Amino acid sequence: MVLCAAASHFARPLSVKNQTLPPPAQQPSQPQGDKVQITTFLQDPWVGKAEVREVDRKMVGTKLSNDRVQITDNRPAATPNQAGNWLMQAGSDGESQVNAQVVTSQTLNMWQNYRGGQVEWSFGNRVLDVVPHKKQGMNAYYSRWEGSTNYFFQDSPQLQTTVKTANSVDVVAHETGHGVLDGMKPGYLGTNDRETGAFHEAFGDCSAMLFTLQDPAMRDRILEQTGGDLSKPNNLAWLAEEFGKARRLSNDDPSDDDRAWLRNAQNKFTYVKPESLGDGRGDDETLGGEIHSFGRLWAGAFYDCLNVTYQDGLSQGMGATQALKFAADTLGPIFARAVDRAPSTRGRFKDMALQMIQADKDLNNGRLGEGLQKVFVDRKIVGPKDMEAEAERRAHLPQVSVDHDFTSKAEAAAYVAARAAQLGLPEGIELTTASMSRNDKGEQVINLTYPQNVPVTVAGLEGLSTDINGGVTLAFDAQGRLSDYHHSAVDAQCVQDEMEGIAYMQRKDQILEDTRAGMQFTRNDGKTYLGVVRDGKLIRVPSSACDCGHSGCAH
Repeated sequence: MVLCAAASHFARPLSVKNQTLPPPAQQPSQPQGDKVQITTFLQDPWVGKAEVREVDRKMVGTKLSNDRVQITDNRPAATPNQAGNWLMQAGSDGESQVNAQVVTSQTLNMWQNYRGGQVEWSFGNRVLDVVPHKKQGMNAYYSRWEGSTNYFFQDSPQLQTTVKTANSVDVVAHETGHGVLDGMKPGYLGTNDRETGAFHEAFGDCSAMLFTLQDPAMRDRILEQTGGDLSKPNNLAWLAEEFGKARRLSNDDPSDDDRAWLRNAQNKFTYVKPESLGDGRGDDETLGGEIHSFGRLWAGAFYDCLNVTYQDGLSQGMGATQALKFAADTLGPIFARAVDRAPSTRGRFKDMALQMIQADKDLNNGRLGEGLQKVFVDRKIVGPKDMEAEAERRAHLPQVSVDHDFTSKAEAAAYVAARAAQLGLPEGIELTTASMSRNDKGEQVINLTYPQNVPVTVAGLEGLSTDINGGVTLAFDAQGRLSDYHHSAVDAQCVQDEMEGIAYMQRKDQILEDTRAGMQFTRNDGKTYLGVVRDGKLIRVPSSACDCGHSGCAH
């Protein structure tokens, strides 16, 4: 990655730990209509202290809750002032609670706007619990089994403050991104495939980048840092600045102390199979096989795509700040559409790249096609033969259609089961609808899975079995015609990839023997378990891989 000597110039140190600070200087006014004032961080505590903003009253309610997101903390709940505003004292628990509630809600709204339809949480409840002070440590994670996003806190002697991941807009938008992706593609947390795990982490980073571009002040800051040249170091590419700075100052390598980021999307990594890189994290200039490290490849490609879209905005005569907003508003829907129509059980980089190129055709008349293709070819994610094969695949989709909206997951599964032969699916499979959606154009997407139980062949885990999921994705246009179709079979290569992923989890000490005495989700060091053994079966734990080992770590 790029070593940025300018990091310390743009970063601003935090206040001394335990110093009593006054609330924001702005005086609260009586809330007008449906708006209230809140304090929220600009992007990250390292970028700037919390500022006063207005949000819809329904976003925070009277108890930091709405119909999709609620604060469920281990500390006393914050309360609004007499005017109904949520103006929290700097450094307080309430500051973290308000920031986490607002950013989570706004991130969900951003993705729903990009998707053109609602994103359902995968755990069956309409409301996501947000826990700003889950545990001491330097981490954060999303868990389907807990139905929550969880944030950690830890004193940093070097920064003379308590680092709270709930205060970082980047971290909250990242973890909420995990929840959004899990709602769209539940199968991605049901596989041990390492590249899919890396895509999950990269999606969170893309979520953070897109969220940063929603804010006019951050767009101005990025332009001030870069002079309009996005190849220069900037806070859009840097993720979780305070968290990353604290990690770097606490490690044994003084050469990276000037770098204020956890990950940097300005990189030149090119694709190889993650397994070929071993289990290491690499460094800022070297790609590693660990999933957070490998995810930087996709995040870097996505940043390049944002730059392509930004340049397109400039070419249309937009001012720089308008072009930055245009980049997010154009690429966000393209990315959401690509994910919606990608295979249901694995998030491979090549599939996502091909889907983005097609989504640009669907939504943008292919205006970005040449630029997007160059990004993905330069990154070695796709090649000319991949694009030829994709065109051939799309030319021979099954001829099926639907004349109504699916009303239930059971109905969607029955529809596909009745057409199994026509769709080329194996006989006798038990289809389950993992997710279904309809956008504001009337297009429908259904994702289905079917399990195949296989013996675990990893040394040390003999005698166990595990389910590997095959997957089916069908997308229908507004007229009910099939517009895309994927079937991911449980073949020999799939089984091999899963076994490699299980072996990787075993080496990372992320498999828990369930004693049934009380399910744990994190180890004593705060890292998450990703597998659990129950009654002779290895089951994937559907949560993001929270694992911060050193300065190159990731949330």
